[in-house]
Amino acid sequence: MIRPNMGKWALSLLLLLALAACAPFQGSHSVALLADGEARGLSTNALTVRDLLAEAGVTLDEDDRVVPVESSFIEDGMTIRVIRVERRTEALQRMLPFERRTVVDTSIPSGETRLLERGEAGVEELTYRVTTEDGEQVERTLVRRVLLQEPRAEVVLVGGQVHLAPVPIRGTVVYIADRNVWLMRGTSANLRRLTHSGDLDGQVFRLTSDGSYVLFTRATMYTVAHAADESAPLPFNSLWLVDTAAGGATPVQVDVENILWADWEPSCSRGSMGEGCRIAYATGTPVAGNPGWRAENDLWIARPDPLDGRLLDERRIVGRSSGGAYGWWGTTYAWSPDGHHLAYARADEIGTVSVAAGTSATLLRFPPYRTYAPWVWTPTLSWSPDGSFLITALHTPAASDGSPEDSLEFDIWAIAADGTINAHLVDDAGLWAAPQCAHQGDVVAYGQARDPGASRTSGYDLYVMDRDGSDQRPLFPPAQELGLDYPEVAWGPSGNRLIVIYRGDLTMITLGDGQASPLTAGGRATTVQWR
Repeated sequence: MIRPNMGKWALSLLLLLALAACAPFQGSHSVALLADGEARGLSTNALTVRDLLAEAGVTLDEDDRVVPVESSFIEDGMTIRVIRVERRTEALQRMLPFERRTVVDTSIPSGETRLLERGEAGVEELTYRVTTEDGEQVERTLVRRVLLQEPRAEVVLVGGQVHLAPVPIRGTVVYIADRNVWLMRGTSANLRRLTHSGDLDGQVFRLTSDGSYVLFTRATMYTVAHAADESAPLPFNSLWLVDTAAGGATPVQVDVENILWADWEPSCSRGSMGEGCRIAYATGTPVAGNPGWRAENDLWIARPDPLDGRLLDERRIVGRSSGGAYGWWGTTYAWSPDGHHLAYARADEIGTVSVAAGTSATLLRFPPYRTYAPWVWTPTLSWSPDGSFLITALHTPAASDGSPEDSLEFDIWAIAADGTINAHLVDDAGLWAAPQCAHQGDVVAYGQARDPGASRTSGYDLYVMDRDGSDQRPLFPPAQELGLDYPEVAWGPSGNRLIVIYRGDLTMITLGDGQASPLTAGGRATTVQWR
């Protein structure tokens, strides 16, 4: 009879015998060792590969590998390979070719070319992580790219002058084409370029009341400084001004960046620039992704020095705020004709701000429009010449069920600046109606969507009406022609003519007879001002 304790001892003995059977034979083995470019035949009593390497005087660093692994038992006839692994970084510089751009210039006769700017290659530094095994590269990974010098495009102007009949122009017309500022004065034939950088972003483009200075924004380029300091936020634009009278005037950078809206005070003229004409502006903070900013919904007043761009008497009249619904997009403003107030528009609200006191008054609230896109619809604002009314398009709830934010109805309203009365002028004009009051008189120009139910993508007709909404009539283009993409309109000083951008060109229209006179033929205009 086997006692219980005897059974346990028997079981342990069997386990030890099994382990002994699995252990390698402890006699001498013949192996081949390949290490550091040398092959050696060895006779060893080592138990594991690790023991063999120690016996052979072969050391490993933390990256080296051994095949088979160090914990493997030695077997007769085994080949052991030591693989030396090295990881290092390599930096090299390479040239970046510059772009060759051809720009059609309607001020140059057809068939002629002129070199506007010589190209210059850029330089970037590339840092790689390189892995080698026994001196042979097995992996190469790019870990950092730094721009040391940005390539500068070579720009060649190609003549595209089309012989249009000269059209007399009263006042000054400026417009953006090919992302540069162009000027017309006296006649459409008197055309010249005011900037050559080709980087206007269109965020700000405003002309003084006498046509003497243009205020505009330029997109910020990636610079060596920002490449070296990746933590520094890159401004999304910068503010500039240029004298329209001086031939070959050099644009002056204003000492402020990240501008979402800016405009001259209505009384600004060349005579007052010596004292520093006032501007108002609103700012944003650069962020990654679309649209590239987060609005501060602030408002500042300052006097830019036209010689060096310094801001004098800078004063914030509206502090930072969330800006209501969709406030990240920003608030837009419009000076009152007397310069005492600025109207403001957000995605869901219209009101006024006192320039002197900084106090605000809400005039009207409405449901914001849900765009389902990385942009926000905000109303345009246009003051009547006497400053008593604001003319604007508002997003209105649809009569049918559904979310008010999803309504596709946009109507034109007149809103009293003192908040006493609101008058509905046009029903279902469209998302891009953008009504604009003439500088003189009671006439209003606006866009009327040809398909109001799809006004976001519809073509538009340019209409005019009296300020009370009466005498609505189409003005341009003819019914058989394509509609306007957007009613980009600039009223002339007298109030009986206006300029509209149609298919990328400027067309002057006379209200009395509806005559349309083409002013340009380049097809690249985007924004226009006329004072």
